[in-house]
Amino acid sequence: MSLVGLSQFAKGHWQLLLVCMLAALLVGMRQRIDALKADIGQYQKDNGALTNALTGRDETIQALKGVVDADRRATEQQLKIERQVREKADAENRSLRKALEDNDCSNQRLPADALDILRGETRASLTGSATDLRIPASGIATAL
Repeated sequence: MSLVGLSQFAKGHWQLLLVCMLAALLVGMRQRIDALKADIGQYQKDNGALTNALTGRDETIQALKGVVDADRRATEQQLKIERQVREKADAENRSLRKALEDNDCSNQRLPADALDILRGETRASLTGSATDLRIPASGIATAL
């Protein structure tokens, strides 16, 4: 068939060709609509998964904020306690200095136990060295 033959056929059957073209257009549009609906369904599933992930992340962030706040409060409380202990120790040291300031004992050497107490050494560490029966390295030759 030539171009002239097609032209004559189209002139004689233009209504049939128009209906066929409209049918083909409708079928093509229907397939495209179905493909778009499938894509929309997949996008909705993906959005649901992302929403769940974001919700979980937000809950985690809120929980971490709570932990940080609790940690900050505990740190502040610990600092407050340490400050009070430091202030008490400073007050005791000031009162001890004041008491010893005008006393003759300031010119004398204090007993070792009193020095240990003032240095903050515990009684356990003092008795621990006294009950240690090992011979020091410097005293091995004299012990034999």
